[in-house]
Amino acid sequence: MLRKTRPGQGFLLALGTIPMLPAIAQQQLERVEVTGSSIKRVAAESALPISTLTREEISRTGATTVQDLVGLLPSSFGGGVVSNNVGVTGGASTANLRALGEKYTLVLLNGRRIANFAFGNNPVDLNSIPLSAVERVEVVRDGASSTYGADAVAGVINFILRRDYQGAEVSWAEYKSDHGGGNVSNLSAVAGFGDLGRDRFNVMVTAGREQVEPLKATQRSFAATAVRPDLGINKSSPRNGIPNLNFTDTLGNKYTGINPLRYNGCQGPEFGLTTYGFPASPTQCGTDYVKFIDLVPEQQRTNATGRAVLQLNADNQLIFEGMLNRDRQQSYYSPAPYTDPTKVAPYPVTGRFYPKSITLPKGMTLPKGYVMPDGSVLAADTVLASDMAVTPTGPIRGNWRTVAGGGRSDITETQTQRYMLGAKGMLAGWDYDTAITYSKNKGEIFFGPGKFSYAKLQPLLVSGEINIFGPQDAKSQALLNSALLTGQRQQAAVSQSTEFDFKISREVWELPAGAVAIALGANIRKEKLDQVSDPVLESGDEVGGNGAVPTVTSGRKVYGVFGEAVVPLIKNLELNLAARYDNYKNDFGTSFSAFSPKASLRYQPTKDLVLRGSVAKGYRAPTLYENLRPLTTSNNTAANWSDPIRCPGGVPITDTINPVNDVVDECQVQLASGLSGDRNLKPEKSKQYSLGVVFSPITDMTLGLDYWNVDIKDPIVPKSEIQVLSDPNRYKNYIYRFDPSKGDNEPGGFNQPIAGSQNKDFPIAYVYLPYENTGKTYASGLDFSASYRLKLAEIGTVGFNFDGSLFLTHGYQYTGLDKTSDLGKFKDFGAVPRWRHALTMIYSRSMFDVSLTNNFTKGYEDYTDPTAVGASYPLVRKVGNYSTWDTQLTVRPTKALTLNFGVKNLTDQEPPSSRNSLYFQVGYDPKYTNPIGRQFYGRLSYKFF
Repeated sequence: MLRKTRPGQGFLLALGTIPMLPAIAQQQLERVEVTGSSIKRVAAESALPISTLTREEISRTGATTVQDLVGLLPSSFGGGVVSNNVGVTGGASTANLRALGEKYTLVLLNGRRIANFAFGNNPVDLNSIPLSAVERVEVVRDGASSTYGADAVAGVINFILRRDYQGAEVSWAEYKSDHGGGNVSNLSAVAGFGDLGRDRFNVMVTAGREQVEPLKATQRSFAATAVRPDLGINKSSPRNGIPNLNFTDTLGNKYTGINPLRYNGCQGPEFGLTTYGFPASPTQCGTDYVKFIDLVPEQQRTNATGRAVLQLNADNQLIFEGMLNRDRQQSYYSPAPYTDPTKVAPYPVTGRFYPKSITLPKGMTLPKGYVMPDGSVLAADTVLASDMAVTPTGPIRGNWRTVAGGGRSDITETQTQRYMLGAKGMLAGWDYDTAITYSKNKGEIFFGPGKFSYAKLQPLLVSGEINIFGPQDAKSQALLNSALLTGQRQQAAVSQSTEFDFKISREVWELPAGAVAIALGANIRKEKLDQVSDPVLESGDEVGGNGAVPTVTSGRKVYGVFGEAVVPLIKNLELNLAARYDNYKNDFGTSFSAFSPKASLRYQPTKDLVLRGSVAKGYRAPTLYENLRPLTTSNNTAANWSDPIRCPGGVPITDTINPVNDVVDECQVQLASGLSGDRNLKPEKSKQYSLGVVFSPITDMTLGLDYWNVDIKDPIVPKSEIQVLSDPNRYKNYIYRFDPSKGDNEPGGFNQPIAGSQNKDFPIAYVYLPYENTGKTYASGLDFSASYRLKLAEIGTVGFNFDGSLFLTHGYQYTGLDKTSDLGKFKDFGAVPRWRHALTMIYSRSMFDVSLTNNFTKGYEDYTDPTAVGASYPLVRKVGNYSTWDTQLTVRPTKALTLNFGVKNLTDQEPPSSRNSLYFQVGYDPKYTNPIGRQFYGRLSYKFF
């Protein structure tokens, strides 16, 4: 899929050419700037390990978005995808070269930076780049770029938009899923006029629109339920539309966690009820929240780009670029639970829905001292032999979920703008390139259907006007709807980047082996981040929300200077030396600086063999968000957990003055978590090196092999919930508990909890998961590539492209602890498969092209909850390999008309089952797989002139 051309013919494609007048172009071999270097040279001389994906190859993948395309790159492992935005407000789609983390991959547009995604701590949102306008993609698999920034630790992905186009073309595509859901409609157009050589100008515009239908979890059997006995998991939630009740009966017996429908097997489909726990609790029901969620959210995108080039003279150009992209996503997820214990109030006896009786299910255990209906008292714990109705008295407590209001929904609307005014060419014998670039990502998040206000809903529950024991009637439903937040904005955010850059290069003197070339450059960048919470979000008034989310606003200035020299040591042996100095000055008073050197060697003993190697240091300063994110304590863990003290192994303790599950849910549930940044975070530093060979044994065949190694010191990551809750004794100080007998705002109360408390009478207030510097992150591996083309006279042309990435090591180390390898194993931050590849076979003849592509990801050891290991939950479980086949037929009946017919996932391969715990989706891992299944598509492209 990714292409490397033959060394002797320019095996590495260039970033972009300097357009020249025809007479000049005929007199000399064109020089180009290669991605990752500031020195213009003949493309065949480049030494960087770069993979290039052409427009034709992009079309062959069937991808409709940049996210889809990047997800197919073998060197990108598990970046953020739109599917992961379900239940997460303001999530971006991101690349993740080397599986080191999205923040280490630098995404460029036409060789220059773009503003980061405005929400959260996300880098560039891939879906802010319109795929229909992309001419080619270049992936630099060598990190710590002296030209673009030492923060490109894992590498660079450079998206080159179409340029200097003449004519007009329109393209229309439809994608239809075999099993429904996830259908795509795409329309794009491009038009341009003006010949640089003849007219001395060119103007080009593109436009596009895409609509993606949502895919519901209920539309795919492998992801349709939270109850998966085949995996040994039940991820249903104990917060229900009909709660598990805590009450006292008229005989004085006290009950904790009795669901009124448990006696009939939790049969409440309109409430999404199912059995709770694994094995199933004899008294409680759970909400199968998966019944309400999307696997892929609804998406709408519109975009436009423009480029104007004025050829001032034979050597100089003035260039303007503009881009505007609008993106709207709406995702549905589970109805809102009451997660704030300070808001949970008992249902009053005077409530008009107060139950006359509650049925106890057979199989539950009645404790010693229980008073039976005939007045007898049990002398020992007794299992109830048949269902038994009891009469409640007094207030009834229970954690309620707003199922009657439907699933929650967030609407995220973002707009990306980018404008660049630049000049490039040659002055006084120096190649120069300079520009001012302004980019902005602006977003708004709105409350969609199913979002409620505590302030509006709480009085209705306290008054008993809302039915928590069954369906609503017309009156209570109207009252419930009056507490909706639908349509209100919750947060607005803006991420801005304004940058001036300038670089010059030329050959400065001759050595016996050739000319020495140097490049010098500088850039000044101003970044600004504003994440402004509206009153509802800032006050924490959203039911089931993240609590109070304060506003974050600040900025920084980044200054950088860099230099590069190419020195031919002897014939066919070239040394490249580069370095940059970066200085970060934050508006809130802190600053960072670093010097980052890099050296590489390239040796070409024959025209068909290239040997190369590099060594470098990288540097990444904390982001504004990592420094400034305020503490919020009403978030949730991604996975279901049990309080290790009050509910060990999912079994509630009884020797406590505060009954388990009475104040908060504590067993097999998403626990409350606290998140925060840290102004004292240290910058991250990296060391990396690589060795490679590219060989062309025969004409039109290229083989490549590169070894790479990256070591990151002091990486910044949020504390892992898996780390803390899998070893709660070691990490007890990250678990905050509160005393229910204290007032909420008293020391020890819910709002001033105690860190590290082991008191069995104190429930968990939150698990603290701040951003922090850890010991190290490391990875190494091999990249393989091969391509071949064979012309068979009248038969046609056949060929193949192969790209694969093999990890040799991958893992992390927490400060003071041993290394943890996540290579082929699901650990704190997910799994890193050992191997990924893409293999494309192509046949072309006359007006026909046929391709068949295999995308393969190797399986790995599944996630394991150490507290759940048992007969039905093996300690080691394998997630299977994921292999899909795509095919496409291209027909060009005329020069103007092109027709594409294709099938993605030809064999309708389902994602391999997984116990993964990091996402709303259950039963598979959305990082490495696609839930859509087989999808048919057709594309029509027509050139008008």
